[in-house]
Amino acid sequence: MRRGVLALRTLRQSSQTPSLSAASRRMLSTHVSVIGLHWKTDETRLREVFANYGTLEEADLVTPENSSMHLWASLVYSTFDEALEATSEMNGQELDGRLLRVSIVDPPMEDDPAAN
Repeated sequence: MRRGVLALRTLRQSSQTPSLSAASRRMLSTHVSVIGLHWKTDETRLREVFANYGTLEEADLVTPENSSMHLWASLVYSTFDEALEATSEMNGQELDGRLLRVSIVDPPMEDDPAAN
């Protein structure tokens, strides 16, 4: 009886769990967020520092509307291992006088063409 209950509970849990959770996608993501940039940090400087950890496919400074100052950057590495190394090495480090918060983030959700 105990095994049957355990098997049923496991079956219910597995059917309620999505195939790839947000945490799993984040674990495999090559997307990195860099928060806390100095307003004088430019894309060249950003690439110079973060290219030490792997091949950067994208490096975009994000500037809020009505502002000339960028507060954060979005990076995309070629592999998860590169993104992980950049995050591990640069989170909490100083760049141009500012402490950075660097983390792996979920990739942007793509529209599902099958749904249209």
